Amino acid sequence: MKVSSIDCRRLRKIIRKECGSCLIVDCRPYFSFTNSSIKGSVNVNLNSVVVRRSRGGPVPLQFVIPDEKALYRLKEGSISAIVALDDRTSHWQKLKKDSVAQIVINTLSHLASGTSICFLKGGYENFHSQYPELCTEVKTTDQSGTETEKRVNSDKLSHHKPDYDQGKPVEILPFLYLGSAYHASRQDYLSDLHITALLNVSRRDLQPAKGHFDYKWIPVEDSHMADISSHFQEAIEFIDHIKQSGGKVLVHCEAGISRSPTICMAYIMRTQQLRLDEAFDIIKQRRAVVSPNFSFMGQLLQFESEVLSNAPALAVTPEPATPCVPESASFFASDFSTTFSTKNFEPPVFTLPTSCLQSPVHHQLKLSPITALP
Repeated sequence: MKVSSIDCRRLRKIIRKECGSCLIVDCRPYFSFTNSSIKGSVNVNLNSVVVRRSRGGPVPLQFVIPDEKALYRLKEGSISAIVALDDRTSHWQKLKKDSVAQIVINTLSHLASGTSICFLKGGYENFHSQYPELCTEVKTTDQSGTETEKRVNSDKLSHHKPDYDQGKPVEILPFLYLGSAYHASRQDYLSDLHITALLNVSRRDLQPAKGHFDYKWIPVEDSHMADISSHFQEAIEFIDHIKQSGGKVLVHCEAGISRSPTICMAYIMRTQQLRLDEAFDIIKQRRAVVSPNFSFMGQLLQFESEVLSNAPALAVTPEPATPCVPESASFFASDFSTTFSTKNFEPPVFTLPTSCLQSPVHHQLKLSPITALP
């Protein structure tokens, strides 16, 4: 693997003279990226399940570069160099094996093109200290609340639309859309997409003041302690009701990153008779920023067990869903049990489904907010 380390001065020169042919990939957490980043960079935003499943090895390219325009430029050969960076690592050879930056480098090194792979010495902190004028920055004052609320608050201060509000809500099925609270507030978006119902999965009741919509509020915290699975059935019934009436429903939370994608995954798992890995891949392809917290993913695994055990008796006629991309589907196809093998778990308890184990015996694990953190 040929990877070169470059200093901040070199990157500054690239940005000023070669920005059109260079892609800067920020491997820091999404919240850090939205607070402050190098202008023009893209965020990797790997889900914790993807990170754990990869074991430091390469992952499907669309996970590393979720930005569609950047991915297209890379595939067409218009990008000659990719610069990866993290918080502060001095050299790429000092990266931890399972770090996001190492996964990114391992993935990009398998590109067939002649694109140069570089790593920024000292990471974002070093670059920002030397060239703050080439960075975007948001001053945060309140760090209380959920992770999603922190993102929303920081984006309000930044005076520009955050990544998760770019574009319109995405179509999961012909009658099912996924988006953010901002999308739900845009009457023009709802009208253009012929949305007739809103399913709000957050802790705030955001019933629309204008328009005639079927509305349902499911209060759920964006927390590792939240029990979102207890609301799966009522959410599925509401979505089915809208479908049968010939309407379209937008499922949203605050940012459309954790809670509402979880509900959409549960719905297509039930109605399409899909495993979690397939449902996750479908949602991720349509809305790249989705990242359900680790506890929600555990609850979806438990739900998968119920879906598969009841599959022959399902009365719902599946809607056609776009098949998974073979590369990303095969990435998740092997045993999921290693993802949840941490010892000394605390309640709540989840039973791993037989589809995720090599043995038909069910094993019980306990997930806690501490051990479940990505």
